[in-house]
Amino acid sequence: MNTRNMFKITASLMLSVFAAVAFVACEDEPDKYEVASGSPEVIYITTPANSDSLITEAFMGKLVVLIGNNLRSITKLYFNDVEAVLNSSLITDHTLICTVPNDLPSHSSNIIYMVNSCGDTTKYDFVVRIPAPVLNSMTCEMLKPGEIATINGDYLLDYEDSPLTIVMPDGTTITEFKSCTKTAVSFVVPDGCTQAGAITVTSKYGATKSTRFNFNDDRGLITDFDGTTDIVPQGWNVPKYQSEDEGITGKYAILGPEDLDENASWNENYKLPFWCGTWNGNPMGITSGVGVPICNVIDFTDWKNMAFKFELCVPKSNPWMAGALQVVFASAADCANDTWQNNTYIQTSANGGKDLSRGIYRPWEATGSFDTNDEWITVTIPFSEFVYNYDGSKVTAQTLEPDAFASLILWVNGGGVAGTACAPILKLDNLRAVPYK
Repeated sequence: MNTRNMFKITASLMLSVFAAVAFVACEDEPDKYEVASGSPEVIYITTPANSDSLITEAFMGKLVVLIGNNLRSITKLYFNDVEAVLNSSLITDHTLICTVPNDLPSHSSNIIYMVNSCGDTTKYDFVVRIPAPVLNSMTCEMLKPGEIATINGDYLLDYEDSPLTIVMPDGTTITEFKSCTKTAVSFVVPDGCTQAGAITVTSKYGATKSTRFNFNDDRGLITDFDGTTDIVPQGWNVPKYQSEDEGITGKYAILGPEDLDENASWNENYKLPFWCGTWNGNPMGITSGVGVPICNVIDFTDWKNMAFKFELCVPKSNPWMAGALQVVFASAADCANDTWQNNTYIQTSANGGKDLSRGIYRPWEATGSFDTNDEWITVTIPFSEFVYNYDGSKVTAQTLEPDAFASLILWVNGGGVAGTACAPILKLDNLRAVPYK
C-alpha cells in the first residue's frame, strides 16, 4: 500500500481504534488482544487532533499516532532511550496511539525504537522536542533581598554548556542557584532586587515569562492591612493586628488560636469579614469608614482568568488539622440588606444560606496536619475553582459574576471533611485578585 492510500484511510483507521476501545470497555475482555509475530513497519506519524497532518517531531507529553503495518507486534516502544506506556486498547495492526514520554532522555538519538516479542528492534526517525521552561508558581511571591526564592514548574534545565538564566523584573540576571531540578529552582534574591513584576526564565530550549505569578506582586490588592487601600475588615469580630516586625510585608491579620473540633464547627475567631453592607440600617463601618465594595476598586470583568491570592503562615506550634478556609464573595445586592450580616448566608440553602460559590482551601487533608514551618507561603485559588458550597459539595449553579465581588469573607469553618481537633494559627497578608492564565 502506498503512502497516499494509507493517508486516505487514516481517519477510518483511527475511528476503528476508538471503536475497539469502546468494545473492549463494554465486553470487559482485554485478553482478546494478542501480540502479532514479525516486526512492525511505521509509514508515518500523525496526531489524533489532525489526522491529515504528517509530523516528524513532537513535544514531550503530546499524544501521537503511529500509522503503518503489523503494529501489534510491538511489545516495547522507546522515544530516544525513554520507554513509552503502551495501552493495548489503543493498538491495532495499522495504528498505535501513545503519549511521548515526559521524562528527559539521557541521550537524544531522535529515534523511535520498537521492540517485538523476539527482542528485535525496528527504528524510525522522530525528534522529541523539549519545551521551554514551564512556570507554575513561586513558593512565596513576597520576598526581600537575601531571602530564598523558589520557582516551581517544569523543564527548568540547567546545562554547563547552556546554563539556565532567570531575569528579575528590574533586569537583574541570575545564573547561580541554591538548587536546580527539572521541576524547581531556588536562588537568593539579589541585593536591591525589589521591583514588582513578571520573571523570565530561559533554558536551552526557549524563554518563558511568568503569567501565573509576579515577584512582589502589587496588582489587584484588596488589602495588605497597612492602609494601602481603603478596604478594611468590617464587623464586630475583626481579628487583631500584629506588629509589622513579625510580618512578611508589615501588619497582617491573624485567625486563632481557638479550639476547633474535628468538623471546625462555628467559631467567630476564625472569621475575617469585609462587609460593605449595613447592620440594622447602619453602615458596617466598625473599624474606619463605610465598607468599600471590592469590585469598585478591582476590575473583575475577566474573573474566570483570575485568582485569589494571599500570603499565609501557619506556625509549627499550632498546626492546622481540621476545617476548610472558605473564601466567599458576595454581590452588592446581597450586601444591600441585613440578611447579608446574618451569618447563615455562608451555608447551604437547606440551612438558610445562599449556596454561594466559594473557594475551599484545606491543605491538611492529604497528611492530616499542615504548617508552613514558621515561614510564609503564597496561596493561589483560581476563581475557576470557586465551585463549592459550605459542606464541600459542588454548587448547582455558579454565583460569581463581575458584580458579585463586592464583599468578601474568609472563614475556617465546615467544609465537609472531618479532621482532628486543634487550635491552629493562620496569619494572612496581601489579599489580592490577580490575572491567572
